[in-house]
Amino acid sequence: MRSALMVVAGALFCGLAALAQQPLGDAMNDTAITARIETLFLVSDHLSPFNINTTTVNGVVTLTGSVADEVQKDLATDLAKSVDGVKDVVNNLTVVGTVVSAKPKRTWQDRVNDISLAATVRSNLLYNKELKGLKIGVSAESGNVTLFGVVNTFFEKDRIEQIVMETRGVNKVTNNLTVHSARSGDPVRAATQKVSDEWVAKRVATVIALNRHISMRSLNVKVTQGLCILTGSVDTQEQRTLAETLALSVNGVDKVQNDITIYQRPEPAASP
Repeated sequence: MRSALMVVAGALFCGLAALAQQPLGDAMNDTAITARIETLFLVSDHLSPFNINTTTVNGVVTLTGSVADEVQKDLATDLAKSVDGVKDVVNNLTVVGTVVSAKPKRTWQDRVNDISLAATVRSNLLYNKELKGLKIGVSAESGNVTLFGVVNTFFEKDRIEQIVMETRGVNKVTNNLTVHSARSGDPVRAATQKVSDEWVAKRVATVIALNRHISMRSLNVKVTQGLCILTGSVDTQEQRTLAETLALSVNGVDKVQNDITIYQRPEPAASP
C-alpha cells in the first residue's frame, strides 16, 4: 500500500513540476484541453464508469487509469484526439477486463431510485454548515454511493463520508474525494481557475442562446468560482426565470445572481 502511494505521489509531483515549468499561457491552454477531454469521457456511456486520469502538457495528452477492453481504450484515444489543440495522445490505460455491459440490466425504477438517493445525499451535504462552499459530486447505484470532488482537509473528507453513510437508503460509500487546500499565491492554480470560469461562462451563454423560449436582447455572463452573474434584458419575467434555471443546470455553476432586466417598450410618440 505504501509503495503504491509513493508511486502516485511521484507521478503527481512530476505532473505538477512539468506544469510549473510551462509558460502561463500554455498552462491555461492545457488546462482547457484537459477539461474538454474529461467532459467527453463523462458524457460517454462507454467510458464514464471508468477511472481515467487525463493530463496535458504542451498539447500532449497522457491517459492513465483503467478500462474494460481494447475497444474502450481505443475510444478514449479517439475522443482525446478530437479536441482542438491536442498534438498527440499517450494512452497508458490498463485493460482490466471488467465489461460494463455484463452487469445486470437496470430497470427504469432502479434508475429513478438511484437519482432520488443521489438527490437526497446532495441535499444533506448542501444544507450542512460545516461543508458550506464545497462542491461535491454524488452518484448512486443500488444503494452504493460514490463521492468525487475536491475538499480542503481530511476532516472534511471523513465528515462528508459520515453524513452520507447516515443517510437512509445508503448501503456503502466509495469516497473518491481529493484533499487539496487552496493556495492563494499559486499563479498556476489561479490561471486554472480562470480558464475553468471562462469555460463555464461560455457553456451558460450557449445553453441560454439555444433555448427557443428565450429572446435575449442582450446577454452577458460572468462566472467566478461557481457564482454566475447574468446581465442583459428579456421580454418577460418567465424568460428571466428560465434563463436563471438554465444557468443553474450547467456543471460548474453553484449559484446564480440574476441581474437580467425586463425590456420596457418605449411609449409611442404623441401625435402633434
